[in-house]
Amino acid sequence: MSTSFRPANDSGPYHLRAVIRFALPVVAIVAGAAPTSSHATRQTVDVISALIQEYSREGNSAEYLNRIDDRGYERYVLNRPGFPYADVLQVSMPEPDAPTRRAIASLSTPEYPLNHRDFHDMKVWDLGYTKSRVGREIPRLPTDLGAIPGASSLVKAGVDPDIYMQAIYLSGVDYPIIAANYALAAQILRAKLTSTPKALWAQHGLRHDVLDRFLHAPTVRGVYDYDLHYLIHVLDGAMSTWSSGSQSSYGLRELPTNLRVARIAAAYRERMPYEHEPCRDDRTYDSRYAGMGGVDKRPLCFDDATDRAVHAWYAMQFRAELSSIRLPRSGTTAEERMAVPLNMSRQGWIGIRRNGLIEDTIRLEVVEAKIADRLLADGLLSYRDAFDVSQRALRLACARKH
Repeated sequence: MSTSFRPANDSGPYHLRAVIRFALPVVAIVAGAAPTSSHATRQTVDVISALIQEYSREGNSAEYLNRIDDRGYERYVLNRPGFPYADVLQVSMPEPDAPTRRAIASLSTPEYPLNHRDFHDMKVWDLGYTKSRVGREIPRLPTDLGAIPGASSLVKAGVDPDIYMQAIYLSGVDYPIIAANYALAAQILRAKLTSTPKALWAQHGLRHDVLDRFLHAPTVRGVYDYDLHYLIHVLDGAMSTWSSGSQSSYGLRELPTNLRVARIAAAYRERMPYEHEPCRDDRTYDSRYAGMGGVDKRPLCFDDATDRAVHAWYAMQFRAELSSIRLPRSGTTAEERMAVPLNMSRQGWIGIRRNGLIEDTIRLEVVEAKIADRLLADGLLSYRDAFDVSQRALRLACARKH
Protein backbone atom coordinates (compact mmCIF):
# COMPACT_ATOMS: atom_id res chain seq x y z
CA MET A 1 0.00 0.00 0.00
CA SER A 2 1.53 3.29 -1.04
CA THR A 3 1.63 6.24 1.30
CA SER A 4 2.24 8.74 -1.50
CA PHE A 5 -1.35 9.90 -1.92
CA ARG A 6 -1.65 13.02 -4.05
CA PRO A 7 -4.77 14.80 -5.25
CA ALA A 8 -5.92 13.59 -8.64
CA ASN A 9 -7.45 15.90 -11.23
CA ASP A 10 -10.35 16.42 -8.87
CA SER A 11 -8.27 17.90 -6.07
CA GLY A 12 -10.98 19.80 -4.24
CA PRO A 13 -12.51 19.18 -0.82
CA TYR A 14 -14.75 16.36 -2.07
CA HIS A 15 -11.71 14.33 -3.15
CA LEU A 16 -9.97 14.91 0.15
CA ARG A 17 -12.99 13.85 2.16
CA ALA A 18 -12.97 10.60 0.21
CA VAL A 19 -9.29 10.09 1.08
CA ILE A 20 -9.88 10.82 4.77
CA ARG A 21 -12.91 8.56 4.91
CA PHE A 22 -10.79 5.83 3.33
CA ALA A 23 -8.25 6.28 6.09
CA LEU A 24 -10.71 6.37 8.96
CA PRO A 25 -12.61 3.13 8.36
CA VAL A 26 -9.31 1.29 7.86
CA VAL A 27 -7.57 2.77 10.85
CA ALA A 28 -9.90 4.53 13.19
CA ILE A 29 -12.95 2.35 13.09
CA VAL A 30 -11.28 -0.91 12.35
CA ALA A 31 -9.54 -0.66 14.41
CA GLY A 32 -0.64 8.51 36.57
CA ALA A 33 -1.35 11.56 38.44
CA ALA A 34 -4.73 13.23 38.38
CA PRO A 35 -5.03 16.52 36.48
CA THR A 36 -3.72 19.36 38.57
CA SER A 37 -6.74 21.61 37.92
CA SER A 38 -9.93 20.12 39.27
CA HIS A 39 -12.09 21.72 36.60
CA ALA A 40 -9.75 20.58 33.82
CA THR A 41 -11.49 17.22 33.68
CA ARG A 42 -14.92 18.86 33.64
CA GLN A 43 -14.61 21.84 31.34
CA THR A 44 -16.50 21.06 28.14
CA VAL A 45 -13.96 22.12 25.54
CA ASP A 46 -12.12 20.26 22.77
CA VAL A 47 -8.50 21.32 23.12
CA ILE A 48 -6.94 19.29 20.29
CA SER A 49 -9.46 20.60 17.75
CA ALA A 50 -8.83 24.15 18.93
CA LEU A 51 -5.07 23.76 18.58
CA ILE A 52 -5.26 22.30 15.05
CA GLN A 53 -7.63 25.06 13.99
CA GLU A 54 -5.43 27.85 15.37
CA TYR A 55 -2.25 26.48 13.81
CA SER A 56 -4.09 26.22 10.51
CA ARG A 57 -5.04 29.90 10.67
CA GLU A 58 -1.35 30.80 10.55
CA GLY A 59 -0.52 28.17 7.95
CA ASN A 60 1.54 26.28 10.52
CA SER A 61 -0.43 23.05 10.75
CA ALA A 62 2.54 21.13 9.35
CA GLU A 63 4.69 22.49 12.19
CA TYR A 64 2.11 21.30 14.74
CA LEU A 65 1.76 17.85 13.16
CA ASN A 66 5.49 17.28 12.78
CA ARG A 67 6.25 18.38 16.32
CA ILE A 68 5.39 15.05 17.92
CA ASP A 69 3.74 11.72 17.09
CA ASP A 70 1.86 9.30 19.31
CA ARG A 71 4.91 7.45 20.58
CA GLY A 72 6.79 10.67 21.19
CA TYR A 73 3.89 12.14 23.14
CA GLU A 74 3.67 9.03 25.29
CA ARG A 75 7.36 9.37 26.16
CA TYR A 76 6.72 13.02 27.01
CA VAL A 77 3.84 12.43 29.44
CA LEU A 78 4.47 9.01 31.07
CA ASN A 79 7.19 7.98 33.48
CA ARG A 80 7.28 4.45 31.98
CA PRO A 81 6.07 4.49 28.36
CA GLY A 82 4.39 1.25 27.33
CA PHE A 83 3.84 0.12 30.93
CA PRO A 84 0.14 -0.39 31.75
CA TYR A 85 0.46 1.14 35.23
CA ALA A 86 2.62 4.12 34.26
CA ASP A 87 2.03 7.46 35.95
CA VAL A 88 1.66 10.84 34.31
CA LEU A 89 4.70 13.05 34.70
CA GLN A 90 4.34 16.57 36.00
CA VAL A 91 6.14 18.15 33.07
CA SER A 92 7.20 21.77 33.12
CA MET A 93 5.06 23.83 30.79
CA PRO A 94 6.91 25.98 28.23
CA GLU A 95 5.69 29.43 27.34
CA PRO A 96 2.76 28.90 24.94
CA ASP A 97 3.23 30.08 21.37
CA ALA A 98 0.78 32.38 19.60
CA PRO A 99 -1.59 29.69 18.23
CA THR A 100 -1.76 28.02 21.64
CA ARG A 101 -2.48 31.35 23.35
CA ARG A 102 -5.31 32.00 20.90
CA ALA A 103 -6.72 28.52 21.45
CA ILE A 104 -6.66 29.05 25.20
CA ALA A 105 -8.37 32.43 24.86
CA SER A 106 -11.02 31.08 22.50
CA LEU A 107 -12.05 28.34 24.92
CA SER A 108 -11.84 30.32 28.15
CA THR A 109 -14.94 31.72 29.79
CA PRO A 110 -15.39 34.02 32.81
CA GLU A 111 -16.53 30.98 34.80
CA TYR A 112 -13.68 28.76 33.57
CA PRO A 113 -10.57 30.70 32.62
CA LEU A 114 -8.04 28.27 31.18
CA ASN A 115 -4.27 28.25 31.18
CA HIS A 116 -1.57 26.24 29.45
CA ARG A 117 -1.51 23.63 32.23
CA ASP A 118 -5.26 23.08 31.86
CA PHE A 119 -4.82 22.51 28.14
CA HIS A 120 -2.09 19.97 28.78
CA ASP A 121 -4.08 18.13 31.46
CA MET A 122 -7.18 17.87 29.30
CA LYS A 123 -5.17 16.56 26.35
CA VAL A 124 -3.54 13.93 28.58
CA TRP A 125 -6.99 12.90 29.84
CA ASP A 126 -8.53 12.74 26.35
CA LEU A 127 -5.70 10.65 24.91
CA GLY A 128 -6.04 8.00 27.61
CA TYR A 129 -3.01 8.44 29.86
CA THR A 130 -4.86 8.69 33.18
CA LYS A 131 -6.32 6.01 35.44
CA SER A 132 -9.57 5.50 37.38
CA ARG A 133 -8.44 5.78 40.98
CA VAL A 134 -11.00 6.89 43.54
CA GLY A 135 -9.84 10.08 45.23
CA ARG A 136 -7.72 11.06 42.25
CA GLU A 137 -9.16 10.81 38.73
CA ILE A 138 -12.52 9.87 40.29
CA PRO A 139 -13.02 12.35 43.16
CA ARG A 140 -15.59 10.11 44.87
CA LEU A 141 -17.99 7.31 44.06
CA PRO A 142 -21.73 7.90 44.31
CA THR A 143 -23.04 6.23 47.46
CA ASP A 144 -25.28 3.84 45.56
CA LEU A 145 -22.34 2.53 43.50
CA GLY A 146 -20.04 1.71 46.39
CA ALA A 147 -20.83 -2.01 46.36
CA ILE A 148 -20.71 -2.45 42.57
CA PRO A 149 -17.56 -4.21 41.29
CA GLY A 150 -15.59 -1.98 38.94
CA ALA A 151 -17.48 1.12 40.03
CA SER A 152 -14.60 3.50 39.30
CA SER A 153 -14.37 2.26 35.70
CA LEU A 154 -18.15 2.55 35.41
CA VAL A 155 -18.03 6.17 36.55
CA LYS A 156 -15.15 7.04 34.25
CA ALA A 157 -17.01 5.43 31.32
CA GLY A 158 -19.96 7.70 32.11
CA VAL A 159 -22.64 4.99 31.92
CA ASP A 160 -25.76 5.35 34.07
CA PRO A 161 -26.45 2.58 36.61
CA ASP A 162 -29.75 1.44 35.05
CA ILE A 163 -28.13 1.00 31.64
CA TYR A 164 -25.10 -0.69 33.19
CA MET A 165 -27.25 -3.25 35.00
CA GLN A 166 -29.61 -3.96 32.10
CA ALA A 167 -26.87 -4.56 29.53
CA ILE A 168 -25.12 -7.20 31.65
CA TYR A 169 -28.50 -8.72 32.57
CA LEU A 170 -29.35 -9.19 28.90
CA SER A 171 -25.96 -10.45 27.73
CA GLY A 172 -24.93 -12.48 30.74
CA VAL A 173 -21.93 -11.93 33.01
CA ASP A 174 -19.63 -14.10 30.87
CA TYR A 175 -19.68 -11.62 27.96
CA PRO A 176 -18.30 -8.29 29.25
CA ILE A 177 -17.33 -7.06 25.76
CA ILE A 178 -20.80 -7.61 24.32
CA ALA A 179 -22.42 -6.00 27.36
CA ALA A 180 -20.06 -3.00 27.17
CA ASN A 181 -20.87 -2.23 23.55
CA TYR A 182 -24.60 -2.25 24.12
CA ALA A 183 -24.34 -0.33 27.39
CA LEU A 184 -22.39 2.49 25.79
CA ALA A 185 -24.63 2.48 22.71
CA ALA A 186 -27.70 2.89 24.93
CA GLN A 187 -25.96 5.64 26.91
CA ILE A 188 -25.05 7.55 23.73
CA LEU A 189 -28.63 7.20 22.47
CA ARG A 190 -29.98 8.49 25.79
CA ALA A 191 -27.64 11.49 25.63
CA LYS A 192 -28.72 12.26 22.06
CA LEU A 193 -32.39 12.02 22.97
CA THR A 194 -31.89 14.25 26.01
CA SER A 195 -29.97 16.92 24.10
CA THR A 196 -32.26 16.98 21.03
CA PRO A 197 -35.74 18.59 21.02
CA LYS A 198 -38.39 15.89 20.80
CA ALA A 199 -39.79 17.45 17.63
CA LEU A 200 -36.47 16.72 15.90
CA TRP A 201 -36.04 13.09 17.01
CA ALA A 202 -37.45 11.62 13.81
CA GLN A 203 -35.46 14.04 11.64
CA HIS A 204 -32.26 12.96 13.39
CA GLY A 205 -33.13 9.27 13.28
CA LEU A 206 -33.38 9.00 17.06
CA ARG A 207 -35.55 6.10 18.27
CA HIS A 208 -36.82 6.49 21.82
CA ASP A 209 -38.77 3.24 21.49
CA VAL A 210 -35.53 1.31 20.92
CA LEU A 211 -34.08 2.59 24.17
CA ASP A 212 -37.32 1.84 26.04
CA ARG A 213 -37.44 -1.74 24.82
CA PHE A 214 -33.78 -2.27 25.65
CA LEU A 215 -34.13 -0.90 29.19
CA HIS A 216 -37.36 -2.69 30.06
CA ALA A 217 -36.96 -6.04 28.32
CA PRO A 218 -37.32 -8.96 30.79
CA THR A 219 -34.94 -10.97 28.58
CA VAL A 220 -33.16 -10.30 25.29
CA ARG A 221 -36.20 -11.82 23.56
CA GLY A 222 -38.02 -8.62 24.43
CA VAL A 223 -35.59 -6.69 22.22
CA TYR A 224 -36.05 -6.79 18.44
CA ASP A 225 -33.16 -7.74 16.18
CA TYR A 226 -33.65 -4.30 14.63
CA ASP A 227 -33.08 -2.71 18.05
CA LEU A 228 -29.76 -4.49 18.50
CA HIS A 229 -28.56 -3.48 15.03
CA TYR A 230 -29.73 0.09 15.59
CA LEU A 231 -27.84 0.42 18.88
CA ILE A 232 -24.60 -0.86 17.38
CA HIS A 233 -25.10 1.47 14.41
CA VAL A 234 -25.34 4.38 16.88
CA LEU A 235 -22.12 3.24 18.53
CA ASP A 236 -20.37 2.79 15.17
CA GLY A 237 -21.20 6.39 14.30
CA ALA A 238 -19.84 7.67 17.58
CA MET A 239 -16.62 5.69 17.18
CA SER A 240 -16.00 7.03 13.69
CA THR A 241 -15.76 10.62 14.93
CA TRP A 242 -13.80 12.42 17.64
CA SER A 243 -15.80 13.32 20.73
CA SER A 244 -14.13 15.19 23.52
CA GLY A 245 -15.03 17.47 26.39
CA SER A 246 -18.66 16.66 27.11
CA GLN A 247 -19.68 16.32 30.73
CA SER A 248 -20.89 12.93 31.91
CA SER A 249 -23.85 12.32 34.19
CA TYR A 250 -21.30 11.92 37.00
CA GLY A 251 -19.93 15.43 36.44
CA LEU A 252 -16.61 14.30 34.95
CA ARG A 253 -15.06 15.12 31.61
CA GLU A 254 -16.21 12.37 29.25
CA LEU A 255 -13.61 10.14 27.67
CA PRO A 256 -13.64 9.68 23.88
CA THR A 257 -15.96 6.88 22.76
CA ASN A 258 -13.29 4.24 22.11
CA LEU A 259 -11.88 4.65 25.61
CA ARG A 260 -15.33 4.72 27.19
CA VAL A 261 -16.30 1.32 25.77
CA ALA A 262 -13.06 -0.16 27.09
CA ARG A 263 -13.67 1.25 30.57
CA ILE A 264 -17.22 -0.10 30.80
CA ALA A 265 -15.94 -3.50 29.60
CA ALA A 266 -13.42 -3.38 32.45
CA ALA A 267 -16.24 -2.67 34.91
CA TYR A 268 -18.08 -5.76 33.67
CA ARG A 269 -14.92 -7.90 33.84
CA GLU A 270 -14.65 -7.00 37.53
CA ARG A 271 -17.96 -8.80 38.11
CA MET A 272 -16.29 -12.07 37.13
CA PRO A 273 -14.12 -14.04 39.59
CA TYR A 274 -10.33 -13.90 39.47
CA GLU A 275 -7.99 -16.79 40.11
CA HIS A 276 -5.79 -14.24 41.87
CA GLU A 277 -6.91 -10.70 42.63
CA PRO A 278 -4.72 -8.42 40.43
CA CYS A 279 -5.04 -5.40 42.74
CA ARG A 280 -3.80 -4.93 46.27
CA ASP A 281 -6.17 -3.69 48.96
CA ASP A 282 -5.25 -0.09 48.11
CA ARG A 283 -6.24 -0.75 44.45
CA THR A 284 -2.69 -0.57 43.11
CA TYR A 285 -1.47 -3.40 40.94
CA ASP A 286 -0.05 -6.53 42.53
CA SER A 287 3.03 -7.43 40.49
CA ARG A 288 2.59 -11.11 41.35
CA TYR A 289 -0.79 -11.45 39.68
CA ALA A 290 -1.63 -8.38 37.58
CA GLY A 291 -1.35 -8.55 33.83
CA MET A 292 1.46 -6.51 32.30
CA GLY A 293 -0.07 -6.01 28.86
CA GLY A 294 1.10 -7.29 25.50
CA VAL A 295 1.34 -11.08 25.38
CA ASP A 296 0.61 -11.31 29.12
CA LYS A 297 -3.05 -12.34 29.17
CA ARG A 298 -3.56 -12.12 32.92
CA PRO A 299 -6.25 -9.58 33.90
CA LEU A 300 -5.18 -6.03 34.58
CA CYS A 301 -5.64 -4.18 37.83
CA PHE A 302 -8.08 -1.87 36.09
CA ASP A 303 -8.20 0.90 38.69
CA ASP A 304 -4.42 1.37 38.47
CA ALA A 305 -4.15 0.89 34.70
CA THR A 306 -4.17 3.75 32.22
CA ASP A 307 -7.14 4.08 29.89
CA ARG A 308 -4.82 3.16 27.04
CA ALA A 309 -3.79 -0.07 28.75
CA VAL A 310 -7.45 -0.89 29.37
CA HIS A 311 -8.20 -0.21 25.71
CA ALA A 312 -5.41 -2.57 24.62
CA TRP A 313 -6.91 -5.24 26.90
CA TYR A 314 -10.34 -4.51 25.40
CA ALA A 315 -9.09 -4.98 21.85
CA MET A 316 -7.60 -8.37 22.72
CA GLN A 317 -10.77 -9.44 24.54
CA PHE A 318 -13.02 -8.18 21.73
CA ARG A 319 -11.36 -10.54 19.27
CA ALA A 320 -11.37 -13.44 21.73
CA GLU A 321 -14.97 -13.03 22.89
CA LEU A 322 -16.54 -12.46 19.48
CA SER A 323 -14.50 -15.26 17.90
CA SER A 324 -15.65 -17.70 20.59
CA ILE A 325 -19.31 -17.39 19.60
CA ARG A 326 -20.23 -19.50 16.59
CA LEU A 327 -22.94 -17.62 14.79
CA PRO A 328 -25.75 -19.29 12.87
CA ARG A 329 -27.57 -17.27 10.23
CA SER A 330 -29.77 -15.90 12.97
CA GLY A 331 -28.68 -16.04 16.58
CA THR A 332 -30.76 -18.11 18.98
CA THR A 333 -29.11 -17.61 22.39
CA ALA A 334 -28.82 -14.18 23.99
CA GLU A 335 -25.10 -13.92 23.29
CA GLU A 336 -25.55 -15.08 19.68
CA ARG A 337 -28.28 -12.53 18.99
CA MET A 338 -26.25 -9.72 20.54
CA ALA A 339 -23.03 -10.82 18.81
CA VAL A 340 -24.49 -10.74 15.28
CA PRO A 341 -24.68 -6.91 15.01
CA LEU A 342 -21.22 -6.58 16.59
CA ASN A 343 -19.72 -8.96 14.06
CA MET A 344 -21.29 -6.88 11.30
CA SER A 345 -20.07 -3.60 12.80
CA ARG A 346 -16.90 -1.85 11.70
CA GLN A 347 -15.15 -3.09 14.82
CA GLY A 348 -16.20 -6.62 13.92
CA TRP A 349 -15.65 -6.95 10.22
CA ILE A 350 -12.08 -5.68 10.37
CA GLY A 351 -11.09 -5.54 14.01
CA ILE A 352 -11.52 -9.26 14.60
CA ARG A 353 -9.47 -10.17 11.55
CA ARG A 354 -6.62 -7.70 11.86
CA ASN A 355 -4.63 -7.53 15.08
CA GLY A 356 -3.62 -4.01 16.00
CA LEU A 357 -6.28 -2.03 14.19
CA ILE A 358 -8.69 -1.61 17.09
CA GLU A 359 -5.72 -0.51 19.18
CA ASP A 360 -4.84 2.20 16.66
CA THR A 361 -8.16 4.01 17.10
CA ILE A 362 -6.81 5.95 20.09
CA ARG A 363 -3.47 6.99 18.58
CA LEU A 364 -2.78 10.67 18.17
CA GLU A 365 -2.44 10.37 14.39
CA VAL A 366 -5.91 8.84 14.07
CA VAL A 367 -7.45 11.32 16.51
CA GLU A 368 -6.09 14.20 14.44
CA ALA A 369 -7.44 12.64 11.22
CA LYS A 370 -10.91 12.39 12.73
CA ILE A 371 -10.72 16.00 13.88
CA ALA A 372 -9.49 17.18 10.47
CA ASP A 373 -12.38 15.40 8.76
CA ARG A 374 -14.89 17.22 10.94
CA LEU A 375 -13.18 20.62 10.70
CA LEU A 376 -12.97 20.31 6.93
CA ALA A 377 -16.69 19.48 6.72
CA ASP A 378 -17.46 22.52 8.89
CA GLY A 379 -15.30 24.81 6.73
CA LEU A 380 -12.85 25.41 9.59
CA LEU A 381 -9.79 23.73 8.05
CA SER A 382 -8.23 24.10 4.64
CA TYR A 383 -8.05 21.27 2.14
CA ARG A 384 -4.24 21.17 2.24
CA ASP A 385 -4.05 21.11 6.04
CA ALA A 386 -6.69 18.39 6.30
CA PHE A 387 -4.90 16.36 3.64
CA ASP A 388 -1.63 16.56 5.59
CA VAL A 389 -3.41 15.26 8.69
CA SER A 390 -4.98 12.36 6.79
CA GLN A 391 -1.57 11.39 5.39
CA ARG A 392 -0.31 10.53 8.87
CA ALA A 393 -3.25 8.20 9.47
CA LEU A 394 -2.72 6.58 6.06
CA ARG A 395 0.93 5.93 6.84
CA LEU A 396 -0.13 4.27 10.08
CA ALA A 397 -2.59 2.05 8.17
CA CYS A 398 0.06 1.11 5.65
CA ALA A 399 2.54 0.25 8.39
CA ARG A 400 -0.04 -2.12 9.86
CA LYS A 401 -0.62 -3.77 6.50
CA HIS A 402 3.02 -4.63 5.84
